Amino acid sequence: MSKIPDYIITAINRINEFLPEQIKVMELQTNIKKKIPFGLSGAYDYYQTEIFNIPFLIAGVGDEEEDMTPSVLAKQKEVLQKQTGLTPIFIFQKIASYLFHRYTQNNLDIVVGNRQLFLPSILLVVGKEKPDPAKDPEKVPALFQLMVLYHLERENIDGLTMQEIAEKLKTSYATVNRCVRWMKEKGFITLNGGKEKQISFNFKGKNLWTVALPFMETPIEFVVYTPELAISENSLISEQNALAEYSLLNGGPYRIAISKEEYKKLKQKNIYWDPFGEAGIEVWKYDPTLLSDTGVVDKLSLYLLLKDYEDERVQIELENMLNEIKW
Repeated sequence: MSKIPDYIITAINRINEFLPEQIKVMELQTNIKKKIPFGLSGAYDYYQTEIFNIPFLIAGVGDEEEDMTPSVLAKQKEVLQKQTGLTPIFIFQKIASYLFHRYTQNNLDIVVGNRQLFLPSILLVVGKEKPDPAKDPEKVPALFQLMVLYHLERENIDGLTMQEIAEKLKTSYATVNRCVRWMKEKGFITLNGGKEKQISFNFKGKNLWTVALPFMETPIEFVVYTPELAISENSLISEQNALAEYSLLNGGPYRIAISKEEYKKLKQKNIYWDPFGEAGIEVWKYDPTLLSDTGVVDKLSLYLLLKDYEDERVQIELENMLNEIKW
């Protein structure tokens, strides 16, 4: 009997954390192994198991990382299930976060390392362990995202007072005060000093991005359209055209990002607004020019804007963009 790979055992142990009875990995029966098509016989490490007395085929990917498209994996599931009569559970050591999401959309049974589970066949779904803002009864302050991104991308604001932060971010002291109190309660920052409190982030660089990400969202408030191009001087290139500036991808439809204040100015001008217009004007929840002076929206806001974009090439380039950041 061959040794079961460690990554398979790790995944099974993760499943066992949520089951009333422990399951075991077994060698795949010879009569079932013979039914696997030749083209797929070497694609996976095959084993079998039983969950709630239902037999499952284990198909493990031993490589460090796999980027198989959801459509290909869904087709392979269909073939394996038809030929063996067993529902396959695909086990990966590591996959990109966007791929896991897309695999789940195809109703595939997936286990990733010792973290993520999506096993719809037994109604078991477990995501990464991270804060869930949806369960937080207190709304995330609108300024939170801008403060974190400004600190990560533009200027270290450790040691600044709330008044100094308000001046840099062009907002009121009261708005900063509310946000800072929330951030302190959630453990993002520490307050130091006497009467004029100074902030200090409890996380640095990529760690701060990681813990803050679950509380962040798209920066777009709404989008308006017009056939007129380049109508605003205080605007930044956005969406696919912005990603094209940071990657090898081609651009897309004309989209620019502006602040709410800039939009108010535009409304005073004689501009023809048309829902079928060529130019998309994104009105952001915060002023995008605070985070970038290059004419292109900042990388982290762009990631938040496009992270749910259903184009595999876009998702790959977003991941590459994040990996290239010098945190």
